[in-house]
Amino acid sequence: MIAHRIQTKQHLEPSVKFYRTVAISFLLITVLLLGMVIFITTKKATIVVVAKDDIKSVNLSVNIARDGKPGESVSGVVTSTIFAWSEKYSPTGNKSTDTIAAGMLILYNKTNAAQTLVKTTRLITASGILFRLSDRVTVPAMGQIEAKVYADQAGAGSEIGPSQFTIPGLALDKQKVIYAESKQAMIGGVRTVGILSDADIAAAKENFKEKAKQAFLKTRSGDDDQKIISMITGSNVLIDKKVGSEVSEFTLNGTSTVIVVQYNAKELASLVNKEMSGKVDAGLEKIISTTGVPQVSLVAYSLAEGTAQITVSQSLVVTIDANADKLAANNFLGKKKDEIERYVLGLDHVSGVEVQFSPVWMRSAPSVPDKIKVVVKNVK
Repeated sequence: MIAHRIQTKQHLEPSVKFYRTVAISFLLITVLLLGMVIFITTKKATIVVVAKDDIKSVNLSVNIARDGKPGESVSGVVTSTIFAWSEKYSPTGNKSTDTIAAGMLILYNKTNAAQTLVKTTRLITASGILFRLSDRVTVPAMGQIEAKVYADQAGAGSEIGPSQFTIPGLALDKQKVIYAESKQAMIGGVRTVGILSDADIAAAKENFKEKAKQAFLKTRSGDDDQKIISMITGSNVLIDKKVGSEVSEFTLNGTSTVIVVQYNAKELASLVNKEMSGKVDAGLEKIISTTGVPQVSLVAYSLAEGTAQITVSQSLVVTIDANADKLAANNFLGKKKDEIERYVLGLDHVSGVEVQFSPVWMRSAPSVPDKIKVVVKNVK
């Protein structure tokens, strides 16, 4: 009998070392993936833009006509009128001389008997400035009366404001119940004179036109929808003094021809706003404010056609809009710090920029817009 040895294949079980290696590998991969997730989710960029305010000017020419076309011209009326006015002026090259100041005061009598005060009666302030009555007066019992007074000494020192006065000529007990006070300043302590010249008159005539125009505008009232602008085209003026005269002042008196343009303020405002919108970069800027009201000037007119041409100037203050498209996070995705700085500094109204990455070893901005924050700080 033949015996056969049955050989069986030996199955080797994996060693503990093998399982350890696999476990460590999975752990490392997990840690690596977790680190990448943490890195991606914590990666942030903050861009601080230092912005400044700038002034932009809007200048446009506008036609005024009775039947204005919306968006192109403004409806209005063009007329003319004659306006009378007078204005006082002083010559140049003046010299000052001391004169006697004068004014009005109120005399009080707190007694039961009338009190007569003769002309030149003295009245003195607490600081010792002396005035005298210009005329004889009688102050009624338990009453008061106005009286004209003049300074005892010439010069500007007597040009005093409202003051209290005692009457030193009365007995001390009477001074407490009969006294005076002024409500307005004393004037005339200094008189300014000069030699009237042709240059004085020429300058006064030029100024007279503007003063007459402003005085005329005060006589005309329009509602909120209607505004008025005017122009002096000619003046017929008389002067009350002759060239070469020594005078303290001279008067121009006469009439002026005034061109009057009354226009629709809302229509003009609409045109100005449209022009301002065109001056602003919608992708970067915003208007902070406008500087005052628009400056309107009349440059041409036709009474026959009832038309006029005006110029309008308006200044506006603009700066960077923090929500502008040019500062959107998409503009900075994956960019390096120097690239971001060059881009931002190239924008208008920027005076500085600071770029901060987190973690600090980052070399570029995140690729996710939500991880980029743009902050705008305005400086004056």
